[in-house]
Amino acid sequence: MLDPFAPGLLARLPEPPRRVVVVRASRIGDFLCATPALRALRAALPAAEFTVIGLPFNRDLAERSPHVDRFVPFPGFPGIAEQFFDARTATAFFRRMQGDAFDLALQMHGSGVYANPFTLLLGARHTAGFVRPGDGPSRLDAALPLPDRGHEIDRVLALPRFLGAPDRGRQVEFSLTPADHAAAAVLLADSRPPWIALHPGARDAARRWPAARFAAAGSALRARCGGTLVVVGNDETQQAAVTIAREAGGPVIDLAGRTSLPVLGAVLARCALLLTGDSGPAHIAYALDTPSVTIFGDTDPARWGPPTSGPHAVLDSRGAIASATVEEVFAAACRVMCLTGEHRHSESD
Repeated sequence: MLDPFAPGLLARLPEPPRRVVVVRASRIGDFLCATPALRALRAALPAAEFTVIGLPFNRDLAERSPHVDRFVPFPGFPGIAEQFFDARTATAFFRRMQGDAFDLALQMHGSGVYANPFTLLLGARHTAGFVRPGDGPSRLDAALPLPDRGHEIDRVLALPRFLGAPDRGRQVEFSLTPADHAAAAVLLADSRPPWIALHPGARDAARRWPAARFAAAGSALRARCGGTLVVVGNDETQQAAVTIAREAGGPVIDLAGRTSLPVLGAVLARCALLLTGDSGPAHIAYALDTPSVTIFGDTDPARWGPPTSGPHAVLDSRGAIASATVEEVFAAACRVMCLTGEHRHSESD
């Protein structure tokens, strides 16, 4: 019997998998941090069809990826909090997935306490994924203890490396099209650059810097640099956007809830700066090399911060995001903007 903790599963299989399913049912930043791993898997199995199971709002990201052939929305599962679980929906989902007869299922969601049972129910011929350090293989054919340190990109990349996939680098991918750039240009038309983006939203309250402070920092940056403040985010950000527009005064464009993820990326690609908490837009900025200042609350910048050196500043409030002052954020933003210059232009300019 083969040791499930032995590396090199891909070389041990009797034939290369033709149908591969990857489980990564987590948020925007989590998905983007997995793009180097998807690229490595595609390089290892160029003829395979790759299906990704993810959260519905990541569909645009998955379907644009050259390493993903099909996207399937995650139906929810007991213990996995990201999506509501409905037993009837899940039963039909697993029936469909088992009918797809996957050759290989890969669990890249997390430690596997709940995600490994989900992955096994997909009915693939072979399975691989992460397990908690010290746990058994969870009936997987190949099991890798989830690294407890390092950037999220490297933690996820550990699985393809363990399986024997070639290294294809750590660069995060976020694909934009000419149509995305054109849509961003329309949204920013008749406003004055440089555009300074503010993202006051985050999934958890511990990651949200107060909207009034975003307004104060944005107003100070606009007074220094000129230009226009651009508030970005989803529908849940709209109330904070109203607060920022009211308190910052002057030129403000409110795009909260008004863009798809790709168009949001195209907007950020044109911005001189993004000011944000640890959130999906922060990871989009890292991928696009948009200058950024990220204010961290209860998350670890070493795991979730900028993956490479670049035009980015990190403020670590060590679990107390409200302790970050407007003056600290303004100073960090000025340093970033002085290093990079204040104006950015998209490929469509």
